[in-house]
Amino acid sequence: MYEKELEAILPRCFEMYDFMAEHVEQLQHLEAMPELKLRMAFQSGILSFEHGLSSLKLIADGFTSSGFALMRPQYESLLCGFWLMYADTEAWFNKLSTAGKVSPDEIKKLETPLIGVMLKDLEKSNAPAHILRQLNDFRGINNSAFNSFTHSGLAALVSNGVGYEPKVIYDSLRNCNAVAAINMQMLSILTGYEEAMEPVRKMHHHFVDCLPIIHG
Repeated sequence: MYEKELEAILPRCFEMYDFMAEHVEQLQHLEAMPELKLRMAFQSGILSFEHGLSSLKLIADGFTSSGFALMRPQYESLLCGFWLMYADTEAWFNKLSTAGKVSPDEIKKLETPLIGVMLKDLEKSNAPAHILRQLNDFRGINNSAFNSFTHSGLAALVSNGVGYEPKVIYDSLRNCNAVAAINMQMLSILTGYEEAMEPVRKMHHHFVDCLPIIHG
């Protein structure tokens, strides 16, 4: 069961990523708005896109565990972008300005917060509620699996040995395509051009079969 669905969705996912790649190239020509935190958010979105595409390629080539391992950084890079856009990051940027003066042992203090902290910061911000809800839902569904595959945990070891159910791969691809779609929204918004959102709307229409159904 789901073998045919998986066989059908893989080429469609590549078509979706080809569409997104063209849009990303156009957005890079437009560039992000000049404020430092927005430019950093834009680069975080570019990184999320690269992780998502790499994950898809690995899964298509049969390296499913490695593909799944990239789904967490794909999500985390997107989340970091929204955190940079909307959260109160003044204290973090003050630390960042001293980066050239701190010792190697202290450099870890400049890392962005953990996922849970970024989500809490965003809850106190004016970030779009519907996107924040999707980010929280995605984490709630996938967090345990993310941790296992990223850190070579038991689920990764067992699944890599016995193989993956097609439905697991199918559902994971669609969920991470949703992350990719949100990322396209973020990157488009960061250019400051309202018309940059039009291809994203078209993408949702043309690739509805690649995305999970969002209720509410």
